[in-house]
Amino acid sequence: MTPLRKIQASLLQTSFLLLVCTSSVFDQEAGSLLQWKSTLALAGGGDQPPSPLLSWSPAKPMCSWFGLRCDSAGHVTEINIPRAGFSGTLAALDLPALPALTRLNLRGNNITGTILANTTNLAYLDLSQNSLSGEIPDTLPSRRMRYFNLSSNELHGLIPQSLSGMREVRVFDVSRNNLTGAIPPELFMNWPEITTFHAQNNSLAGRIPPEISNASKLESLFLYRNNLFGQIPVEIGRLTSLQHIMWAWTSLTGPIPHSVGNLTSLVFLGFPYNNLIGKIPLGITNLTALEALDLSANQLEGEVPATISSLQSLRFLVINDNKLSGIVPYLNITELVGISLSNNSFTGEFPIAFCQQASLRILDLSNNQLFGELPHCLWNLQHLLFMDLSSNAFSGRLQMPKDSNYLSLESVHLANNSLIGGFSLILKRCRRLLILDLGENKFSGTVPSWIGVSNPLLRVLRLRSNMLCGSIPWQLSQLSFLQLLDLSGNSLVGSIPSSLSNLTSMVQPKSEFNIPLQISYLISRQLVFYVYIERININWKRQYHTFEGAIALMTGIDLSSNYLSGDIPPELTSLEGLRFLNLSRNHLCGDIPKDIGNLKTLESLDLSWNELSGSIPSSMSQLKSLDSLNLSSNHLVGEIPTGSQLETLVEPSIYSNNFGLCGFPLNISCSNGSNSAPAPALSAHSHEIEVLSCYYSVLAGLTFGFWLWSGLLLLLKPWRVVVFHYIDQIQESAAKRNFSF
Repeated sequence: MTPLRKIQASLLQTSFLLLVCTSSVFDQEAGSLLQWKSTLALAGGGDQPPSPLLSWSPAKPMCSWFGLRCDSAGHVTEINIPRAGFSGTLAALDLPALPALTRLNLRGNNITGTILANTTNLAYLDLSQNSLSGEIPDTLPSRRMRYFNLSSNELHGLIPQSLSGMREVRVFDVSRNNLTGAIPPELFMNWPEITTFHAQNNSLAGRIPPEISNASKLESLFLYRNNLFGQIPVEIGRLTSLQHIMWAWTSLTGPIPHSVGNLTSLVFLGFPYNNLIGKIPLGITNLTALEALDLSANQLEGEVPATISSLQSLRFLVINDNKLSGIVPYLNITELVGISLSNNSFTGEFPIAFCQQASLRILDLSNNQLFGELPHCLWNLQHLLFMDLSSNAFSGRLQMPKDSNYLSLESVHLANNSLIGGFSLILKRCRRLLILDLGENKFSGTVPSWIGVSNPLLRVLRLRSNMLCGSIPWQLSQLSFLQLLDLSGNSLVGSIPSSLSNLTSMVQPKSEFNIPLQISYLISRQLVFYVYIERININWKRQYHTFEGAIALMTGIDLSSNYLSGDIPPELTSLEGLRFLNLSRNHLCGDIPKDIGNLKTLESLDLSWNELSGSIPSSMSQLKSLDSLNLSSNHLVGEIPTGSQLETLVEPSIYSNNFGLCGFPLNISCSNGSNSAPAPALSAHSHEIEVLSCYYSVLAGLTFGFWLWSGLLLLLKPWRVVVFHYIDQIQESAAKRNFSF
């Protein structure tokens, strides 16, 4: 064989061996992936779409499988199968069999079990939004790791200090788990490239390590909803690249350090729901890129820096629930979207400058000490969705603006002020109104009938404690979305419209409220949500409660403390979604509707202080959710029904001042077990009539024979003694009757 042929043979043999070896490696990688696939439960059953992993088949080239990417040599370098709808574990995924793998993305599936311990070659790991449990392994880190995301799982235990070995990491996200312990300071000392550190929604404890200042490239730092304590480290001022910081719902104390003013790249600054004290530092007004400032629910005091108007990029100013005082800051910021200054001690008149905020969506100045009249320009804010000016000292009438455009308002809270006048026609222009709360004012006149047509989307109508008169307009029954109707504490007369049974939103129990008071805004490529939780004061089970959020489940009618008369419309018993019904302190008469037991979800029923008669319907025992009942001060008779939830209502005062009732829980037995009034009660009732007749006789005698009686009483002492003794007997008898019941 010539030398040339020997060389050719040798090359051919080498090529064959390489092909065999390479084929063996490929078979090993494909076999490893197929073995893991065999342990997974794939989607595709029932109405689910087929799993993309069905393309993983020996009949197809491995590099053509869904979610895989290979290098030029044909080795798997990436596995990207997010939200593929499969479930299973990672136990059978043999990473050493995939030596070229650098990216593993299994986000948003239903992977359970523990995390892989060997990720030596990975640079990108995303196992977020699964159901992984256990601890983060000490041996997990790869020195090449740049993206590390284990968020939204069920992991527990500590953040391992060994993770500091990921010296090239840029994104670290372990949020929404059950991690405990302190944040290892070694992380920030050894992560010079870190830009995103998210550990919110865990149970991390301890202080925020001052070593955090070593991570000079940090842009996003979220630590909210943990058990952190101590003060905000002064060293935070060195993080000059920081754009988003959110440390809320922790237990941070002390003042906001002035060094915060050095964070000139900040776009979002949030320290809400802590125990921060002191004043808002002047340095905050240096943050000219700031778009959202949230310092709510702390103990900050003093005045808001007047220079805050220099923050021309500001979109959201949220500083409610503090101890701030002084006048409301002048905010000449044209792009403001949301302002919340509630629950402070601001004084002065309504800031006219707010009328210039054409982009304003949310305005909350409630629970302050503001006074004066509301300017008519307020109603020119065409994009305003939510307005809460309640619990101040505003007075005067609601003034009409010059133009007559329709408004975007969905929620209006003006309760607990001193506003006067009739129902303003300005509200007629709020066609999208969902909540209207004008309670605790001095509004007069009638309830306008146009509400049913002009505000067809109303969910809440609260007009309690005003000076409204006239009858309840039947047009309110056109509000098919109405869930809460409160007209109590006025001077309404007439009967309760039977057409209220057409309030179809009260027919079924509510599980959601569907009020879109959520404002989304894009801040530095991150979507920020400002959510306002509605607050409504309700007379609930004989006490006033402020419902926040839970209002979604509330459905009820309160017409108490008026001058309503006539029968309770039996049609109301079709409103089976009612959770409370209060008709107390009126002049209602007749029987309690016999089908009252249809209100299956009713928890509170108050019909006290009326002129209701007849017996208590036996169907009331079917109110299985009832735990607050008041039928006192009526003319009810007969035996009190028993059974079911009524057995738990043992307070006698529920039925007091009904002279014809008997049975449990009253200490009055019913004769023959009948539902009619017992003989003793009838006898007592007859005696009461006799007593009243005697009173009338005495009054008649005084009227027609005044001079004769006067002469006899003055001249004849025996007669005077007899008359006075007889009157004393009557009064004593009546007193005993009232005391016994």
